[in-house]
Amino acid sequence: MSMENKKNIFWPIMILSLFVLSYIAITPIVSNIYASYPDVSLDNIQLVVTLIPLFSVITMFSCNSLCLHFSMKNVSIMGMILIIMGAILPIVNESIFFLYLSSILIGLGIGVVNVVSSTMISFYFKGKSKVKVMGYQSLFMCLGGALFSLLSGFISSYNWRFSYLSFLIGIIVIIMLLKLPNDKLEKNRENSKCKLSKRVYILGFITFLFYVAANVFNTSISLLIDSLGFSSNISGLVTTCYMLIGIIAGLSLNKIVKYFKNQTLFFTCLMAATSFMMIGMSTDILPIFVGTLFLGFAYATRNPAGMTFVSNMIDVSKSALALAIFNGCAHLGAFASPYIINLISNLYGGSISTIFVIAGILMFIISILHISLNPVKEKDII
Repeated sequence: MSMENKKNIFWPIMILSLFVLSYIAITPIVSNIYASYPDVSLDNIQLVVTLIPLFSVITMFSCNSLCLHFSMKNVSIMGMILIIMGAILPIVNESIFFLYLSSILIGLGIGVVNVVSSTMISFYFKGKSKVKVMGYQSLFMCLGGALFSLLSGFISSYNWRFSYLSFLIGIIVIIMLLKLPNDKLEKNRENSKCKLSKRVYILGFITFLFYVAANVFNTSISLLIDSLGFSSNISGLVTTCYMLIGIIAGLSLNKIVKYFKNQTLFFTCLMAATSFMMIGMSTDILPIFVGTLFLGFAYATRNPAGMTFVSNMIDVSKSALALAIFNGCAHLGAFASPYIINLISNLYGGSISTIFVIAGILMFIISILHISLNPVKEKDII
């Protein structure tokens, strides 16, 4: 493939990647939603956030089959249409049911965007070039998360429902995607009946646990900041910092993986654990900002590194399936997060700060799992 063709493919994939973390737009407005529905429990309010990762799993596991029968371009456009449809619902109806339905549609769309954007990178780029492009993808993912968080926090000061209008940026993304070729995944007959490596499933299990802890930030940071007496605008700024630091992580990914090698995921878990403890023990906004920066760096490093490693564990014809397992476990962990963490938290007082401390302790345990079960081998790094 010529350099010019690679550029024509690179940019639409990067623009599409802006939407992988677009659901972060809902994070700054959780406290606003909670205040708007006083008769709805906190667990049910958090469903507005957690339904997105739950339903994204459905489309994640169907992406491999879809990309064998339809072009990756058309599948990604389908995902963007689902997100845009979901964004309109909270504007046209104020029922909590429509908020849930909105999250379901957005989740289905993000599931497609998540897997297909990474699958296209595995399809079009190889070796060190793939690691580099995965790093750039992480950069654009975090840039997108920062953009949606900033827009949401700003718009919410007028009306939190209008924060959903930020998803309409997807119309521009669809126009960009039209430049992509109509390539489908090709079934490799020699490998079509091969089983996935058990290392894919081990990494998926650890990733599930990682996101049980990691999603505490998305579901509870707005509530923590509100409990300290700050507005949703501050929540938006904190969440934006969480995303923006990912730009540095994305640009540094090659060097981080080169230095830490197959212990890269252990390093990110240890950093995340320290960050959660810092945030949970804070009584002022400054330590929360600092902890958020470290946490954002850890997240933005682990996700693309993990996707690169898992895609290198198997044949390219099964890359979408392996990525679906990795991302599916992540999103199932994100969905289960409030139920598992809140249950443990209630045993120790149930405060918002306690939730973050528990997440930190869980991250330390996951760090130990990475050392003892490490499924990533040296050959998966290239």
